[in-house]
Amino acid sequence: MRHLMRRHPDVLKNQKSTDEKESSPHPYTNLTATDAVSTKETESRASEKKPQTLPVFSKKTSKLWNHFSISPTDPTKVVCLHCGRTISRGKKTTNLGTSCLFRHMQRFHGHVLESNNTISGDVPSAEIHVKQELMDTSVYETEQSRERFDERHPVAKKITKLIAEMLALDLQPSAMVENAGLNRLLEYLQPQYSLPPSSYFTSTAIPDMYERVKDVVLTHLKEAEGGVVHFTTSIWVNSQTREYLTLTAHWATYESSVRPQGQDFHCSALLSVSQIDCDHDMHDIPKQLEYLWDSWITSSGLKKGFTVTDNTTIRNTLEDHGHVTMQCFGHTIDLIVSEAIKSQRMVQNLLSIARKICERVHRSAKAKEKLAELQRVHQLPENQLIQDVPSKWRTSFFMLERLVEQKKAIDEMSIECNFREMISCDQWEVMLSVCNALKPFEVACREMSNRTATLGQVIPLIHILNRKIDLLFDETVGIDNMLKSLKEAMVSKMSATLHDPRNTWATMLDPRYKTSLFTEEEAEQCKQDLIRELDLSSTTSAVVQPPLPNGCNEAPLSSNTSHPNKDNLWSLMADIRQKIKHEEKPKSSELAVLEYLEEDILDQSCDPLDYWNLKKFLWPDLAKVAARYVGCPPSIVPAETLFSTASVNCALNQPRPLLENMEGLLFLKVNLPLIYFQY
Repeated sequence: MRHLMRRHPDVLKNQKSTDEKESSPHPYTNLTATDAVSTKETESRASEKKPQTLPVFSKKTSKLWNHFSISPTDPTKVVCLHCGRTISRGKKTTNLGTSCLFRHMQRFHGHVLESNNTISGDVPSAEIHVKQELMDTSVYETEQSRERFDERHPVAKKITKLIAEMLALDLQPSAMVENAGLNRLLEYLQPQYSLPPSSYFTSTAIPDMYERVKDVVLTHLKEAEGGVVHFTTSIWVNSQTREYLTLTAHWATYESSVRPQGQDFHCSALLSVSQIDCDHDMHDIPKQLEYLWDSWITSSGLKKGFTVTDNTTIRNTLEDHGHVTMQCFGHTIDLIVSEAIKSQRMVQNLLSIARKICERVHRSAKAKEKLAELQRVHQLPENQLIQDVPSKWRTSFFMLERLVEQKKAIDEMSIECNFREMISCDQWEVMLSVCNALKPFEVACREMSNRTATLGQVIPLIHILNRKIDLLFDETVGIDNMLKSLKEAMVSKMSATLHDPRNTWATMLDPRYKTSLFTEEEAEQCKQDLIRELDLSSTTSAVVQPPLPNGCNEAPLSSNTSHPNKDNLWSLMADIRQKIKHEEKPKSSELAVLEYLEEDILDQSCDPLDYWNLKKFLWPDLAKVAARYVGCPPSIVPAETLFSTASVNCALNQPRPLLENMEGLLFLKVNLPLIYFQY
């Protein structure tokens, strides 16, 4: 307007004369107070100028108003005549513009702007008719769309549920719903939805979701084969030295009414995460676990299986209270490898040099650029160096493995960047030997961290690792002390595991191994023990079921029952049924075990629970015993991965008031995917 007043006042005067000649006002010309005042000022300044015939560009006759109408309920908003959307022109009635209208047309109705009729200032009569029809039909729709959804509306309930799940899965505080960005996004995606306040999610949505998910998890638990549920428990310490006690349930289910088809038979669920103080609460841990077991297992008629833990104090305390515990295979391997690395002085020095080189590269932009250049020159994988965590041997192995991969680039970069740390040829050979020695243990840990890992894999892996150590004495150089330490530790820490009858039965009931790893005496003893176990389980499970009501009354006993009528053929039915029952007895426990052992051993890639699911009708009692032992995890690593994600670490390190009900959110974060979000 200032530009027109200063440069083209005659245009404004011509506009005034044009407006006065119009017989009726434009149906979409509503000027604001500022527009009226500005027009008057312009008319007084341009009264002395000679009018010229030029196009008119005022807001009143803008071509954009051919596509919009002023909202009858709010003068600061307009309604699009094409899609019925409501667009805000601003909050102050003294400062309303049309830029938002032009952007809306560009985004949603670009084809209209590109047409010749839209470019011209005049609107054809056909377009006016269509525009009027759109206005008549869209006003009602706009009125309807302006009505906000009730909180009981299906769409509103679904959006609120998804937002609550988002808070749990991402471990976000409920105050996130007050953020302007989220509200703007929801306003755009669904203008009729009203986001509840943060207090609603804290006090209602999250607790209700927790109770519903808990009921679904309990339903899954009741489907455990044989009613046996195993557990993993551990204490996790975050960076702020907060300590958390975790309890995770594991079980096998052949038939499930809640699990989608195509899923494996290994099931798990997080039961509890609670903050504790190990300095004062260690003696109370059995009481906490007893309370959790009573609320989840005993009250539901289920049976407690084995409890796998990596904490020696928890294990000893639980055994003192009569609980059956198992040693965590992954934790034992960590102890064995860590002691072996410390036993070799040369390996310690090599790790120190490797850490300094990796730290130097991470801190220097020049070194990073040089490394990338040398990787391209030598056609090496363009991978970044890995900085290890000294307390975790697997990260040290990955660091050395990456350095060996980038050997050519590391040597040249160390010279050109004047590194004080240089790796000699002998040290490169020792580094390669260390990688070859640690590789089998890393693979074993990775195998045991799989969610489908079974207790039956423990004994085979112990034999494989012992054999690999014997071969490494001839395949490596400079790490004899480390290999001796590995061999001695495997004997001292794994001998009890090799002779544990639970591991023995789990191995024999794994169709990938059976008795192939035992001597004849051990196999015969294990077979007899398994037969006795089957006889015991079959006798305890044989409960006489009452006859189901069928709507028919039983025939009264009479004297004719003991002396059947010879002329009545149906009187022989009782004798026939009794004879069939004696002839079709189920297979004995010994026969089932012998038939199972005579079958061929399966490939290593097979899942043993898939095998037993197919054999459950042939050997029902044996399949139940197999599920009891094969369904137990050998390590706590699958449950421990809960705390390895960045979101969990960030959430656990936050101040407590910032993240309300963190234990409940962790419960939901882990279990929502495990129950397939069906609750």
